[in-house]
Amino acid sequence: MGGPAVPALNEDQIFPALLRKLSDSDFIDQMESTAGVEHSSTIKMLHFINDLERRKLFLDLGCSSVFDYCVRRIKYSSSQAGRRIQAARCARRYPEVWALLRTREVCVTTLALIEPIITDDNKDDIIQRVRGASRREVERLLSEYRPPTALRDRIRYVQVPSPSPRSVDAALLDRRCARAVPEIWRDHVPTEEKVFVQFLADDEFLTLFEEVRNLIPDGGDLTFADLMKVALTEYRDRYSPAARQKRRETKRVNGAASVADAGKTGANSPDSHRWEWEGATKSRHIPDEARDKVFVRDRGQCSFVAPDGTQCECRKGLQIDHIRPFAAGGTHELSNLRLLCGAHNRLAAERTMGKHVMQPFWRRQ
Repeated sequence: MGGPAVPALNEDQIFPALLRKLSDSDFIDQMESTAGVEHSSTIKMLHFINDLERRKLFLDLGCSSVFDYCVRRIKYSSSQAGRRIQAARCARRYPEVWALLRTREVCVTTLALIEPIITDDNKDDIIQRVRGASRREVERLLSEYRPPTALRDRIRYVQVPSPSPRSVDAALLDRRCARAVPEIWRDHVPTEEKVFVQFLADDEFLTLFEEVRNLIPDGGDLTFADLMKVALTEYRDRYSPAARQKRRETKRVNGAASVADAGKTGANSPDSHRWEWEGATKSRHIPDEARDKVFVRDRGQCSFVAPDGTQCECRKGLQIDHIRPFAAGGTHELSNLRLLCGAHNRLAAERTMGKHVMQPFWRRQ
């Protein structure tokens, strides 16, 4: 009699194990090679889409359009299919964008966005402006070609689906059916009341908004509403007459308590502010003034630079790092401090202290 059957491993189980056996350099080489194949395949798919539209083969296959074929036969999502079809049509009308697509100066999403507005008259200007542009810069370009929109500040109460343990697919299906059978949707989907706030802003507001978000730990994970709450609360607590009065009363009470306790505890007791400052040079804590100087010097950006000269562009969740570790005698001198993102701070710690030392301190990724 044979032993128990051993279940066959699928590719999703085998491939991660193979990746773990690669050296770091081989891993990067293969990953970048795969990315190149993926990029080349995407461009080929755009050519296929254009020729499919020319041949109209989708009709013989029971599909009513190229979009229908891509969704039903290729299994693209509706957004994936729409982007690729628009990008393919844009490249077919203006073949010069193929070269930009191959050199990654534009992407499929960018071509899909400009396809409705690009013409023979404006193509030179539009193509030049979208080369290397970010999504936000492209959207700003699109706004110049759309009819002016009259908007006003607005506040209104709305009902939105409440977070629930139900599956995402079920919730999406419920929302799609909301217009057809609103009474059934209300009966089966729990809702909660929110406030919809709409207002117009300018570039100065957007720059300030992003600067404040980058100053808050994990600020990139905050919603607009959460971030505005933080900023408004800070302003209220700093400038509200009631808040100022509360601070005065707290200072008076603490001052009286310090005078009363001075004879009992002594100047260098743990409850004394003087004791805290006298011991500050032996503390791991970096003074706020030094933190601010490092932040300004490093321009609010991670200072890690790769061997090829590429600097990390992260501006969120930045941390002050000791170049010579504090545990090894490193000081709080500005020359020994640098600004790093969380990932590069962990990398520096592992390279200095060793992975076996630092690994227990990191959260599971």
